[in-house]
Amino acid sequence: MHGFRVPVAVVLAAGIALTPVAPGDAAAAPGWQLSFRGGADSFINDLAATGPADAWSAGWRRTKEVDPSNGSYVTAPLIRHWNGSAWTPFPNPAGPRGSLLRQVSLIDASSPANVWTSGTAVVAGTGDAATRSVLSRWDGERWRLMGSGRTTITDLDVPDGDSAWIVGRDDRTRGVFFKRFHDGRWTSLPAPASLREISVRSSGDIWGWGPAAVMRWDGKAWHTVSLPAIAAPAAPEPAYGPVRVRFDAVLAAANGDVWVAAGFQQGDWSQPGTVLLRRHGGTWEQIRLPGDVVTTLADDGSGGIHAATSRQSITATPDGQDPYGYTTLSIDALRSTDGVLTRRPITPTATGFQWSDLVAIPGTGSALAAGFGWRPPQGDVIFRYWGP
Repeated sequence: MHGFRVPVAVVLAAGIALTPVAPGDAAAAPGWQLSFRGGADSFINDLAATGPADAWSAGWRRTKEVDPSNGSYVTAPLIRHWNGSAWTPFPNPAGPRGSLLRQVSLIDASSPANVWTSGTAVVAGTGDAATRSVLSRWDGERWRLMGSGRTTITDLDVPDGDSAWIVGRDDRTRGVFFKRFHDGRWTSLPAPASLREISVRSSGDIWGWGPAAVMRWDGKAWHTVSLPAIAAPAAPEPAYGPVRVRFDAVLAAANGDVWVAAGFQQGDWSQPGTVLLRRHGGTWEQIRLPGDVVTTLADDGSGGIHAATSRQSITATPDGQDPYGYTTLSIDALRSTDGVLTRRPITPTATGFQWSDLVAIPGTGSALAAGFGWRPPQGDVIFRYWGP
C-alpha cells in the first residue's frame, strides 16, 4: 500500500518540526499487509510483541453454550501466538479455583518467557453476577496465577523481566490503585484518582494519564504535567456545550521523547481532531491533525513512533435521535521517523474496521495492528507493517 502526505499544520513550541513529506517510489514503499483473519465469533482486545518471531494477541471468542441465567452465549478466552510464520492458538491461563476465565483484555511481554495477561473470570454458576480480575504470567513452560480479586485492571505494563506494573480500580470501593510486582511480591503505590493508564520507562520515570490529566511518577510521588495550551476546534452545534481536551494516549519513548495524543470531547460526543504533543529535549511541540482520532501510540525503538488513527467527518443531525452523525473517511497508521510524519492506509473503510490495538515489533521497524471488521466477511483481523 502507498504512503501519502499528511495534510497537517505543524505548530512548534520549540524543538524540531515533524514535517510531512510525500512518499517515494510506490513499488518500494513500505506498507501494511493482512497477517491474519479470524471469524465473526472471535475478538482481539490487545497485542504484544518482543521480536520478529514472538508476538501475541489476546481477546475472547463466543462459544455455542448459552448461559441460562441471562440467555447470552458464554465467552471463553482466546490467545494467539505468532512464531515468525503463522498465528496459532495458544493455551489459555486458568481462572482461580471455582472461577471460569471468560476473556483476556490485556497482554504484555518482555520476552517469550515473560508474558503477562489480565483477564476477567466469573464464579461458576453465577452468570456474570460475580466477576474477578485475573493476572497470569507465562514463564516459557506454563501459566502461573499472579493475582485475582474484585477489581478491574485498566492497564498492564511489563517493561522487563524484573517487574510488572498495573493500574486499576477496586470494584467495591471504586478506589484507584497502582501496583508494582517485583522480587516475587506486589507493592501498592500512591495512585491519583484520575489515573487510568501508564507508560513505563523506568521505575523512577513513569508517565500516566486519564481523560483530563497527564501526570508523571518520579519513583516517590505523582506530579501533574504542565502541557502547552491546546486550542479546541469549533463544534458543529455549539448549543451542546464547550469542546474540551481529552487525553487518549501517552507514550514515554525509550529515546527520552514523550508523546501525547490529545482528542476533543463535547459532553457525551467525541469531536474529530487530534493534537499530537511531542516532548523533545525538554520542550513541547504540537502537530495538529484535523479530523483524526488517534487511539494508540507505539515506540518503534529507533526514536520514532507508530500511531493508530481514523479520520472522521462530523455532521449535526438536529432531526435525528443523536445530535451528530459520523463518517469514517480513512483507517490509517501514522509513522514518525527522523522528524518526518507519514500516513499509510491500513484497510478500506468499506470493511467497517474498528481499532483494537497497535504495537511495534522490537528491532525491526515493523508493527502489528488489530481490530474487527464489522462488514462481511466479519471477523477479527491482524495487519503487519513491513518496512524500516
